[in-house]
Amino acid sequence: MKRKAHAKLNLGLNVIRKREDGYHDLRMIMVPVDLFDTVEIVESNQLTIQSNKYYLPNDDKNTVYKAVKVMHQRYDTPTNFQIKLVKNIPTQAGMAGGSADAACVINMLNDMYSLNLTQDELIEVGLKIGADVPFCLFNKPALVTGIGEKLEFLNIDTNFHLFLVKPSFGVSTKKLFENLEIKEASVLEFEELLDGLQTGNYDKIQRNIINDLQPQAINEHPEIQKIIDELVQFGFDNACMTGAGSVVFGITQDENLTRKAVEQFYLKYPLVKKSGIVTI
Repeated sequence: MKRKAHAKLNLGLNVIRKREDGYHDLRMIMVPVDLFDTVEIVESNQLTIQSNKYYLPNDDKNTVYKAVKVMHQRYDTPTNFQIKLVKNIPTQAGMAGGSADAACVINMLNDMYSLNLTQDELIEVGLKIGADVPFCLFNKPALVTGIGEKLEFLNIDTNFHLFLVKPSFGVSTKKLFENLEIKEASVLEFEELLDGLQTGNYDKIQRNIINDLQPQAINEHPEIQKIIDELVQFGFDNACMTGAGSVVFGITQDENLTRKAVEQFYLKYPLVKKSGIVTI
């Protein structure tokens, strides 16, 4: 079995509070985009993970490995597979590459062994691997709250295009949250963004994309602000970092602008991509 594992993008991210367990309560508007890994899984006589990226672990540090083990523990599915990953989603980028791969494996095992897991059961499995996994299981635009376990799916029919830029460095999510100074969440912008997405008001959307993690990330990596400024100067209506970074996205309704941006920036940054929301 072979499937795509789509990256996610945060159009909005509020940090609400730090919890007693060390996690943070978040409010996020997350969307799947047309940047994806491919995951192939077949039964074998042992568990092996192969990837086109030499630096990825192929042991219990890999989210795919964890997904296989958690599914076995909960539902007694087999543990011996040959898994091949073709990675296109960059690491330490705020695009949930590892989470997307894990979610893909959970869904594949669910189908391969006719488990017919409910949404809540899938989310329970996903949370054991990572906070972004529940969203990645469903590949639908969603309002995501808590630590990632509460999903309210959104219908987005506004036409806009996205342009992704990945600088040469990544951002450690763990380190970013450890150093994060919690300030008042950008609630007003978030609510305006949510309303814009639900009512099809592009002007509200582009004016209110927001990420409460962005100031801390810029403090640690000033180049993020430089990329944001470059994209706005190039003609995008707005630009913002996704998740904990380091990918920055520009937003526009002019598809031709995204094509021109690829030509402008592809020699300057390790990854640039014309993109958009995926509907599956």
